[in-house]
Amino acid sequence: MEISLLTKILLSIVVINLLVWPLTSKWVESHLEIFLLGVGALAVTISGGWSVKFVYETLNFPVNVAFVVLVVSVIFGNYSRYIFRVLFAFFKRVEPKYSFAILVFVLGLSSSLVSVTVSALVLAEVLKVVSLERTTTVRVTVFACYAIGLGAVLTPLAEPLSLTINNALTGAPHFADFFFLTRHFFWWIVPALAGLSIAAGYCVRKTGTAVQMHIREDKDTYVSMLKRTLHIYMFVAALNLISAGLRPLAQSTIAQLGGKVLFLANAVSVIIDNATLAAIEIVPDIGIKDLMYMVIGLAAFGSMLVQGNLPNIVAAEKLGIKSREWARVAVPTGLWLMGSYFILLSIIL
Repeated sequence: MEISLLTKILLSIVVINLLVWPLTSKWVESHLEIFLLGVGALAVTISGGWSVKFVYETLNFPVNVAFVVLVVSVIFGNYSRYIFRVLFAFFKRVEPKYSFAILVFVLGLSSSLVSVTVSALVLAEVLKVVSLERTTTVRVTVFACYAIGLGAVLTPLAEPLSLTINNALTGAPHFADFFFLTRHFFWWIVPALAGLSIAAGYCVRKTGTAVQMHIREDKDTYVSMLKRTLHIYMFVAALNLISAGLRPLAQSTIAQLGGKVLFLANAVSVIIDNATLAAIEIVPDIGIKDLMYMVIGLAAFGSMLVQGNLPNIVAAEKLGIKSREWARVAVPTGLWLMGSYFILLSIIL
């Protein structure tokens, strides 16, 4: 899709604002969903994407995610006493450095079989009732969200990214079935999950023994559940606006790339929904090498900013983690993942 030079310049300015303001403005950091909605609406206006159908799609797009958030919140709220007993028994028997490593690894791997939203909510509920220092909570959350985002790539069940890729490759020459992504990416993803799990365990190594950990009952009210659900609805709607608004810019730039350059260019998945980028980049006859660079790049970069991936949004909203808190941990982690994957892909492929 060809767009005018003016449109490219204006959309590029939108991208810069999406990257800069959440990390430099306290107001934006505290009202991130409102900022993203406004910038997303501006991007759609610049690219000329408004229509009645698009407005309906934008309003409908977050409904499933918001519904899952509300249902899981109600379940945890009403059955917290029993859930917390199980958590306490687990953390009492297993040292924190091992229990949190196990938690992150299990959430990462199981996210390929359940919704990433559910995985992120379980993570947030656990961290909300286990007494950890604030910095430790943020670090564990970031590592776990990276693990959830990476693990979700393994099957088309968990998130739109893997579903988009799998659907695009069902025909010749790949004839992708349910386990296509698992076969090609399992041994690329699992070592990263293990590394992130070890990092999470290392963060809580000074917590002491399991006996010194405290489980506190912190029951949400229905008002707070609805408020959180509304915030997440706004976040997801904003992601849809941003992705639609910036799609013409991505189509005129990233879609023309391949291999290592495509891997690096997919860093824009920190602000554009990775499923949107996948839909732009993927073609039925894509080579396995380019597919590897594309998928791993999209999965590895997504958690560098709060707005970059759905699990980030859900967990950060539930735990009250701000943009700058997130970025301090997530950006170095993302750069480490990026560098490691880039070197390994360059050597092996």
